[in-house]
Amino acid sequence: MLGVLLFALDSPYLHMSEKLVSGDNIDIGNILKEGNTIDKGNVSITVTGDVMFGRKMPGVLSLDSSPYRHVQNVTGDTDILLVNTENPFTTSGDAVKPDVPLKANPQYIPLLNGTSGMIISANANNHVFDYGVTGMRDSIENLDSYGIAHIGAGENKQEATKPAIIEKDGHKITIFNYMDSENFQEYSQSVMPIATDDSPGYSAWDDVESVEQIKQAKENGSDIIIVYMHYGNEYSRSPNDNQKEISHLAIDAGATAVVGSHAHVTQGIEVYNGKPIFYNLGNFMFDQSNPNTHTAYFVEFDVVNDNVTANVYPVYISGYLPKFMSSSDGESLLSSLSPHCDQMEITSQGTGKINFSIKNSTE
Repeated sequence: MLGVLLFALDSPYLHMSEKLVSGDNIDIGNILKEGNTIDKGNVSITVTGDVMFGRKMPGVLSLDSSPYRHVQNVTGDTDILLVNTENPFTTSGDAVKPDVPLKANPQYIPLLNGTSGMIISANANNHVFDYGVTGMRDSIENLDSYGIAHIGAGENKQEATKPAIIEKDGHKITIFNYMDSENFQEYSQSVMPIATDDSPGYSAWDDVESVEQIKQAKENGSDIIIVYMHYGNEYSRSPNDNQKEISHLAIDAGATAVVGSHAHVTQGIEVYNGKPIFYNLGNFMFDQSNPNTHTAYFVEFDVVNDNVTANVYPVYISGYLPKFMSSSDGESLLSSLSPHCDQMEITSQGTGKINFSIKNSTE
């Protein structure tokens, strides 16, 4: 059973394997620990690409059937499941974004949860404000009502950039969520607002402030730090210079791994200073018709003491939902990724494995 306390956006979550308790008045500064364990145990963290429950998606969604059903042998038992939610959960009809505004009915929020552990919705993306600040507030309120943890957007910079912090079996896990605002300079602050000290918005990557946050997390005892980025050029199979620079800065600051989304197609994997960067996972649950968006992968980090195996699972998006690739198709996808990762072993099952340590090389 996973017993953790997550703090995000000033909303507390106590999420255990078979029940959710939310809405309690708990001080943000407190962290619930799973006992006084000194030795580090095992923990698993699974990260998926873009998830969207609006537009055509209701045609394949049922409140009686999990959209993770074809991949649940991986997602179902993970301790922490992190997804990029590419829509606000709102019933508002007042779209602010002029092109491709996305939203989803709040009734589908429970379907985000594909694990017996903890589910975290990453909201720092270019769709969370498609229905304005009202839509973002509706979404956060609705996620809260279902006990779903969320990061990446809020009433101000402090809320938007606040990470998820979880303590489990001797590990302190910190998860940050940022978006690269350089990709969206064509949108005004009123359409796609960056959170400021006194105004709502998304969590924008900053070469100084974000780096300092990661450093502080490391200094405060976090031994696992995941940076989930929304970055890159849509439909580009290779990372741009901004992606590389941001990812390297994050690793140099102390991140254990950087994982990217947004491109809707896969981008490659790099091991930099001993830590992996997954530049873009591609889609995970999405209704796009472009066949280039129908191949993707997701990542499961299995942590044992200080050692990590990053398992890379290639998937097809079939009927808008993820299904595992065959071994030959998986091998083909992983072999063609750009950049190509020499440190990744491609198994006979067509999955990838990268082994690394959560410790720095100097430790």
